[in-house]
Amino acid sequence: MDKVTYVFKNKYGNKIGEYENRSPATLSSRSNVARQFRQIINPKGDMKPNRFNNQFTELKQLLQLHYENELLIIEQEIADKKQAEQEKDTVKLKEAITKLQSLDYPLIYIGSIVEWFTAGERNNILYAFTVSGQVVLGSPVSVICLGEASSGKSHIQETALRLIPNHYIVNEKKITEAALFNRAKKDEYFYDGKIVNYGDMGGINDHDFMEESKNLMKELQSDGFLNKPLSIPDGEGGWDVRDLKLKGRPCLTYTTIPNHNFEEQEMSRSIFITPRMDNKEIFNLRNTALEFKHGKSYKILKQYESDAELVPYMLLHLNEVFKDIVIINPYVYFVINFLKNSNFYKRDFDKFNGILKTITALNYYNHEIHDIDGERVILTNIADVQQFMSLLKPYRESISANLAPKAVEVLNDIRNNIDDWMEQDDSEALNMGITTNQYFSLQNLGLSKDSVKKYIYELANKGFLQVTDQSGKSNVYDLTKSEVSYINDDLKHIDDTVHQIICREVGEWVIDIMMEDKFVEDLSIMNFDDEVKKPPWL
Repeated sequence: MDKVTYVFKNKYGNKIGEYENRSPATLSSRSNVARQFRQIINPKGDMKPNRFNNQFTELKQLLQLHYENELLIIEQEIADKKQAEQEKDTVKLKEAITKLQSLDYPLIYIGSIVEWFTAGERNNILYAFTVSGQVVLGSPVSVICLGEASSGKSHIQETALRLIPNHYIVNEKKITEAALFNRAKKDEYFYDGKIVNYGDMGGINDHDFMEESKNLMKELQSDGFLNKPLSIPDGEGGWDVRDLKLKGRPCLTYTTIPNHNFEEQEMSRSIFITPRMDNKEIFNLRNTALEFKHGKSYKILKQYESDAELVPYMLLHLNEVFKDIVIINPYVYFVINFLKNSNFYKRDFDKFNGILKTITALNYYNHEIHDIDGERVILTNIADVQQFMSLLKPYRESISANLAPKAVEVLNDIRNNIDDWMEQDDSEALNMGITTNQYFSLQNLGLSKDSVKKYIYELANKGFLQVTDQSGKSNVYDLTKSEVSYINDDLKHIDDTVHQIICREVGEWVIDIMMEDKFVEDLSIMNFDDEVKKPPWL
C-alpha cells in the first residue's frame, strides 16, 4: 500500500496539519485528511454532505493527478540515474580491462596503491583481498580479523572490501533469524557467492546475539543449502511456522578480539588475519604528511583513490572471463607440501589452492590459453607461485604449525629478544626463561594480559615453549628446539610420481611448459609497480 504525506497550510504558509495516509484516489470521507479538509472549507459545520463530498471528490482527483505526475518525475529521475550509472559502469569497465591488460603483475600494482591507504598493512590487506577475491572463481573463503581494541583490524577489513565489487558484499549487522527468512522470501540464492560482512564483533555479547545466525550461515557455506522451520510473527499478535530455505555458498567476514574461542568448524572454513603492532612510527609519519590537505602526498593519495575504483571492475571482468575458462595448477604438489602439517588439511587445501588460482586469474592476460579436449585452460606458472609464497610469508609458520598468527608473533618476539631481556634483568627467573607476567611487561606487541596468557599457553601446548621452572605460582617458560620445517621451494624439482600423474592426466606437453617456466628474480607482492609512486612515510 502506498504511503503519502499530506501537509495543510494556512494562507500565511504556516503548517496547520500533517497526516500520513493512502494515495489520494483511495481516501475515504472519514479519513484524517477529509476531516482536516472539512474544518477548512466548513468551519461552521453548516455545509450539506453532498456538497462537501463533491468538493472532496474533486480535491482527490486533483491531488491524484499531482501525485501521479510526481511519481512519473521520480521514476524518470531514477531511470536517468540508473542509465547514468550503467554508462559510467561501461566506461569504468573498459578502463579496468585496458589497465589490467597493461599490467605485468596486477596484484603488485594493487598493493602499491594500497600502500597509500594504510600504514604498513599492505600484506594483510592484500591477503584479505586475495582470499575474498576468490569471488572471481565463485569460491570466496571467510576472513576473520583478530586484534586488540583500536589495533586497526577494521581498517584492514574495510580497505580490502573497498577493492571488491559491491555486488558481492552483503552487510548484515545484528541480523536475526526472522531477517534471514525475509531475505530467503526475496531470493533463495540471495547469499550465493556473497561475502557476508558482520562488521565488528568485538564483544562476547555480539557473538552470543549472532550465534544462531552465524551457525545457519556456516551450514549454508558448508552444505550449499539450508532448510529450517522458524516461528515468524503473523502480524496479528500470533506466530506462524514457516520454512527458512536458502541455497548457495556464501562466506563470512568480521573483526573480533583475540580471546574469542572459535570452534573447529569455523576455523577450518576461515583464514585469520592479525594487524601489525610494530607500525606506530609509520602510522605517525603518514598522519603527519596527510594533515596538510593541499600538500603533495594528499593530492597523490586522492589520485590513487580514484585509480583504486577500477579494481572492483577488474574482478567483475575476470568473473565473466572465467565462466568458460578453467585454471589448472600443475604446481599443486607445492600446495600439498605447504600444508602437510595442517590439522585441517582437507579444507585448507581448497582454501590455499584457491588463493593461488586467484592470483593466476588476476594474471590472466599474462598467460597462454590452451585447449584440452575442447576446454579452454590456463596453467598456473612459477611467477604466480612466487607471488603466492610472498603473500603468505608472514603467515607461513602460523599455517604450517597450526598456530594463531599472533601466537607466531609472540614466539618470534621471544626468539628475537629473550637474550637481550636476560642481559638487562638479573632476576633468577629470566636466567631460566620467562614468566607470562614478565613477557607482558617486556613485549613489543602491545598485547593485553589476557591475550599474552592465551598465546603463551598455545605455544606451550604446541611444543614451542616448555616449562623449565616455577617462580612463585607462575610457570617459567623457555624456547624449545621445535622449529617449523619449511617446504622445499625448488619448484623445478618434479619427482617421478608427480611427473607420471601429470603425463597420465594431461600430457607430456605440460611438463615441457613447466621445464621452460622461469623464476622472476626478487618477485614479491611487496614490490612497487613502476607506475605508482612510493609513499614518503615508508
